[in-house]
Amino acid sequence: MAEPQKENDALCGGEETYQLRAQRAESRLAELSSTMPSAYMAFDRDWRIVTANAQAAIASQKHPEEFLGKSLWEVWPYLIGTDLERQYRHVMETRIPVRLEHVNPFNDTWFEVNAHPIEGGVGTYFKEITQRKRAEDALKESERRYRALTELNPNLILMADAPGKVTYANQRLLDYIGMSLEDSRRAGWRSVLHPEDEAGVLEAWMDALAHGIDFEVETRIRRGSDGEFRWFWVRGLPVRDEQDKTLYWLGVCIEIHEHRVVLDTLKKSQQETERQRLELETVYRTAPIGLALFDPVEFRYLRVNDQQAKTIGMPIEEILGKTITDIAPLKGLREMFQQVAAGKSITNQLLEGELSTHPGQHRYWTVNYSPVYGPDGAVRAITAAVLEITARKRAEMALIQSEKLAAVGRLASSISHEINNPLEAVTNLLYLATQHTELPSEVRSYLQTAQTELARVSQIATQSLRFRRQSMNPTRVGTAELIQSVLDLYHGRLVTLRIQVHTLFASARRILCFENDIRQVLTNLIANSTDAMSRGGRLLLRTHDVTDLETGRKGVRMTVADTGPGIPAEIRKRVFEAFYTTKTLNGTGLGLWISRGIVERHGGRLTVKSSQKHGKSGTVFTMFLPDGLEETGHATETTILDRQPTATHS
Repeated sequence: MAEPQKENDALCGGEETYQLRAQRAESRLAELSSTMPSAYMAFDRDWRIVTANAQAAIASQKHPEEFLGKSLWEVWPYLIGTDLERQYRHVMETRIPVRLEHVNPFNDTWFEVNAHPIEGGVGTYFKEITQRKRAEDALKESERRYRALTELNPNLILMADAPGKVTYANQRLLDYIGMSLEDSRRAGWRSVLHPEDEAGVLEAWMDALAHGIDFEVETRIRRGSDGEFRWFWVRGLPVRDEQDKTLYWLGVCIEIHEHRVVLDTLKKSQQETERQRLELETVYRTAPIGLALFDPVEFRYLRVNDQQAKTIGMPIEEILGKTITDIAPLKGLREMFQQVAAGKSITNQLLEGELSTHPGQHRYWTVNYSPVYGPDGAVRAITAAVLEITARKRAEMALIQSEKLAAVGRLASSISHEINNPLEAVTNLLYLATQHTELPSEVRSYLQTAQTELARVSQIATQSLRFRRQSMNPTRVGTAELIQSVLDLYHGRLVTLRIQVHTLFASARRILCFENDIRQVLTNLIANSTDAMSRGGRLLLRTHDVTDLETGRKGVRMTVADTGPGIPAEIRKRVFEAFYTTKTLNGTGLGLWISRGIVERHGGRLTVKSSQKHGKSGTVFTMFLPDGLEETGHATETTILDRQPTATHS
């Protein structure tokens, strides 16, 4: 019996040990639960509350004696039928823990509940989350309001997470691109951008992501309904937390298509306007007529083109600011501008006179002046278009003079022809008279003198006919003969002006030329020399056989020199210019220009030297003619007076 008794004592001792262990475990669990930050309760299988910590009493707002050992459903009957009851029973039956949120319907207090199976029942942790729930509800309400506002907003709105992935787009945006949010994510937002804008938008977006700065671009986005790309202003702002970390992005796309089209149209219009302005400016600057703009009060130059500056003879920057009368002190010009300032236009008005920049040069212009009106109808400026016609006027005057001289030439030729017959008769009669044997010697002397003078008259008439008649082909003629024929024409004038003539004809060469053309050149040169020696002097005429050092051609050099006052250097540079003359109304400015052209057509050269030194003044014209023509001309039977006026001494 001893052994069974020991075994029974051992069993009794084991059961007692087990109970002690359970008590100690329960004590440790109670101690642990009392130190936990969350409320804790434990239920047995009959739903009696077997354990609760201080936080549980606080959360339930009851003393522990009010619920310990009592049924959960007796203490809080309002929990029957709630989701909390269902979840608790689910854990009791399945032994699977659950987590849920529960609200106290009496005070609208929210708890977060974690129920899990324990030995002999269910243990549950719960903590109040009312403040968090209210914050979440407020956030949800805010989100609902935000979504409502975004859906009502006429613009396209989207959200993206911190890395830049789009998480939301309002319906207007989705309708515009013709995609759902999921479709747009699969296709990529770059698929709706214009290909030309894609690189720029992507670069700006990556820069914004990298630095957390605002994103702002103008780009074209394709419309899903018709595929048309329309302009939008896209802006994205990062939303940051308290640590300045980007939480997400808010973006808006505002359509600016019409505005952009207007701007582009305006820009193109401005570019076209600028192009036209540059074209007009080019035309204005390079126009072959003078153009200028004046103020309507003092008539000062505001603008002037290149041609007008060239006509005036000053740089543009020096002209601007000067008055019209400073530049052109012409009689009646200021009164004309006053009329234009009063609103009257002046067209095709002829002006003549001298410019302050070119004293001594009488010039001619056709001018047009018009008022420029402002929006208020007042004259704000005066425009001027000026065409210089000096060359044309001189040509007209030269033509008139040429026609007069041609008529005189034809008359002289006719007279020369008609007087030959009576001259011949008188000559014959004088010859017969001198043959009479009974003539006194004194009478015979008179008759011989008359014969000599009649012979000179006959020679002058013959020379005049030579000017009238020109051979169709070049002929060979002696230079001395050419010079002497011209001297015979000027014999009376040379005697009248007391000009001594010195000749040295050292060349016997007969050159091939158009005789009357060369005679015309000599006439111009001798006429100039006699004009220069109106108070007497010496006229030197020379001919020499020479070889041209530049070409190696042989020919004759003819020199016409005078002891006149000489030609100033500034005038000497221009003596061969067409229409340039210092003889005012008595000269055309064509003689030396024509003479040089004749000599050059013969393959020769015409040059001038002059001196104004006291006691050594004078002018020398040198003409070189080769022995033979480099090019043949076509001469017509006409006089020098018919073709060109006599040259003038510059």
